[in-house]
Amino acid sequence: MAQHDSDTVKISNAAISAEKYFVKSAHNFAFDFGAGSHIGLRRPENQDRYLVLRRTRTQQLLLTNMPTEQLSTPTDEAYAMAVADGMGGTEGGDLASQLAIRAAWELTGRTTSWVMKLGDLNTHELTERIEGYSHLMQQAFLHEFETNPEFGNSGTTWTVAYFVSSFAVVAHVGDSPVFLWRNGTLGRISTDHTVEQEFIAAGVAPAIAGKYRHMLTRCFGACSRDTRPEVRHLRLRLGDQLLLCTDGLTDMVKEDRIAECLDQSPDAQSACDGLIKLALEGGGKDNVTVALARTKPR
Repeated sequence: MAQHDSDTVKISNAAISAEKYFVKSAHNFAFDFGAGSHIGLRRPENQDRYLVLRRTRTQQLLLTNMPTEQLSTPTDEAYAMAVADGMGGTEGGDLASQLAIRAAWELTGRTTSWVMKLGDLNTHELTERIEGYSHLMQQAFLHEFETNPEFGNSGTTWTVAYFVSSFAVVAHVGDSPVFLWRNGTLGRISTDHTVEQEFIAAGVAPAIAGKYRHMLTRCFGACSRDTRPEVRHLRLRLGDQLLLCTDGLTDMVKEDRIAECLDQSPDAQSACDGLIKLALEGGGKDNVTVALARTKPR
């Protein structure tokens, strides 16, 4: 190989590395978050749990002889929100949903690196990370069962969204759904992990499959056999709304009414309050929990 050919290969490799590990400052959205939970009108306790968090990475100037106005001090931000719908006997489901949220919270502090910038979605790496989270969360449930055998029949769904700049990574285990509202249209972007959905996929008539709508095929719990998360990657637009909720909302409120509430509410928190009110007015047969993210200009 000629000398200049060898140099070209080295330069190309360096350019690829630069593009992979360093991204230009892109347009970042700001987010408006809201969340809420209610015991409902029929249940003796609330077994739903939710969490919304903000993580930052800052760069602070300590010493320099440079003109300080030439050195910006950027702050990187990432956000996450999660909901968990516990199931089991008295206190069991509550413990399970709390354990899912707490385990995920603790695992964030153990990660070797925290994704704060994305030039484009590295879908394989992000999916791999979430699958690792799911595995370690399930280990937490197995450990809990070892110390508390009565916990064995308890379990929980888990749905999470992670936001970096204009990207969102959504993952769920169970049947706590995710909706994307965009330009006045609401669409469900998650598929429930239920026997009903498996029957429908196999061609069983919806009227028959519907009898199994609340029989989960995936969840977290000491007796769970499948905790594989379904992962979806989104590029958000200004004005988008991403809604995580438990089935205490969707069992009581039709999707067109959910869309109407999101469309008419002035901010994320008032939208969440309105959705919970609609669920209670619809009968409030279950705990209801919602978490909402709205994109807006920075």
